[in-house]
Formats: sequence, structure tokens, C-alpha cells
Amino acid sequence: MSIAGRFSRLVTSPIKHHIYLSRSHDVAVNLSIEHYLFQKSHPASTILILYVNKPCVVIGTNQNPWFEVNHALIRRNTVDSSPRHDGSLATIQNSIKVLRRRSGGGTVFHDFGNVNFSVIFPLPDRVINYKHAEMVVRAIRKTNPRARVNHRHDIVLDPGPLLKKSNWPDPEDTHRTAYAFGNGELEPRKISGSAGKASGQRGLHHGTCLLASPNLPSISEYLRSPAAPYLFTKATPSVPSPVANIISPDTPSPTTSILQHQIINAFIQMYKIDITNIPLPQESTTALTSNENCASGTLDSSLLEIPEIRSGHDELQ
Repeated sequence: MSIAGRFSRLVTSPIKHHIYLSRSHDVAVNLSIEHYLFQKSHPASTILILYVNKPCVVIGTNQNPWFEVNHALIRRNTVDSSPRHDGSLATIQNSIKVLRRRSGGGTVFHDFGNVNFSVIFPLPDRVINYKHAEMVVRAIRKTNPRARVNHRHDIVLDPGPLLKKSNWPDPEDTHRTAYAFGNGELEPRKISGSAGKASGQRGLHHGTCLLASPNLPSISEYLRSPAAPYLFTKATPSVPSPVANIISPDTPSPTTSILQHQIINAFIQMYKIDITNIPLPQESTTALTSNENCASGTLDSSLLEIPEIRSGHDELQ
């Protein structure tokens, strides 16, 4: 059976937990796989999927692209970076896509230095629970202890000096850190924006993780439309925030693959998943495995063989 056929059967099965890693760097492919999982997965299952996209700008479903994006700059500036096999970055020429996702939230920039996570889960009370941002913070803190969840369910870094030990929070508190923050230079730096949606018995929470974006100095320029002051719109505007990479001079420098596996481990610990005889997804090969409690695997663009994923992909072009 093909990977696409086996994936379709696993997704609709009553297996309780699923962990997937996409090898595709096409944002339309990855968002379409994510949407397929949201629509077709078993209502009792909880699913984690991780992916890294080529440079693109993704706007929320309720946003106006002319209000959010500097289209002229994006057309003019096509310099980006691509990952080498050793995890370092090589400068190449690469165009930047602009497309609309199917969830709310603000406009975000993706590139090879950014890890995207998505969790799809049962939603009996029709209220989105952003607890998965806390899960991602636990993973990020393996690299940078300044990370926390703020009141908007975004993940930020507290940039100030270390607090007195008497003021340190519980290490398990994902909403506070041992570092100072405030206004001006001490304003928290956003490293992850997230969005959610609900339909029927299913909820979805997805977001970004700015690990080591080579485009960090340009993100605010890409996401600032010169036409915005002259437009009246009823669309939902983004909330501008200062941004930063998770990696800094005083932190370790993991690759996107390492961060992905830190998030996978946080997901396994959060849901106490039995992964006996289940190898974790590896980016080097496309494969699917499962036991009674968990399905795991690495996906790629061959899933476009599934009609719903193909139509979703074509719709986003």
C-alpha cells in the first residue's frame, strides 16, 4: 500500500495519538495536510504535526492582504537562506509566497529558520484550549529558559536580567520566567504566534517558532503595508510585536530538527504516550508505523495523491 493510502487509513482509525513530521517545505502542501487531518481524523484522536516551510507570508482567514503585507517589497526582495545538510544556512535566491490559511489570528512570516507546529484534538466543549503553547514552551526551554506564554497565548522571551532567586517562579510555571521584562528595551520579544479554530468535535491550535530566522531584520518590513494608513477595512488587523529568534549568543544552537524532536518529546510527556516499538519520525526517510496507542511517521508531497489534500493544495495557490 502507498504512503498516501496507509496515511488515510491511520488518520481515520481509532488510534488515540498521532505524531507526524512533514518533509515537504511547500506551505500549501503542509497546510492542506493539516486541514485534512482536522477534517478527517478520528474525533477521539490527538495529533501533532510539525513542518518547516520555504519563505512565505501567511495571513489569517479574516485578514485583508493589502492591509497586512508589503507586496512591493516581497516582489522586489527574493534573497533567502536554505538549510544545508549539516543544519547551517546557505544563501540562495527564493521567491516569497503570500497565501491565506484557514484559521484566524494574525499574519506571520515563515522560512527555513522557523518551525511550525499544529495540534488537532477532541473538543467536547467547543472551547479552544491553548495548553499546547505551554507544551511548546517546555520544549523551547531546553534551549532558552527565557520563554513563556503571554496573555495572548503567544510565546515570548523575557529580555531582562536574571531576577533575585527569591523572585524565581516555579520551574514548571510556563507563564513566568526568572528574567525581568518591562517597557522599551525590556519589552518581551515574540518568538511564536499562534491561532486556533474549532469545528464540530475537533479543535486545532497551530503556531510558529522562530528558531533562527535569517530574515529576522526584514520580517517587520514584509509585514508592514505602506497602504494601511489609507485603507478602511473591517478585516481583523495583526497586532505588531517586536520579534526575536530563540537562539541567542548565550544559548545553545540546535537545528530545526532538534527543536522538532524536543516538541515531539514534550507532546509524548504531556499525553503520557506509549511509544513502545514506535520509532519517532525522521526527516531522512518517509515512513509510517503504529501500535495500538500511537501512529508515527514522516510525510511528504506524495500525499497529494489523496484527492482532498490535492484540492486543498490547489485552492491555496
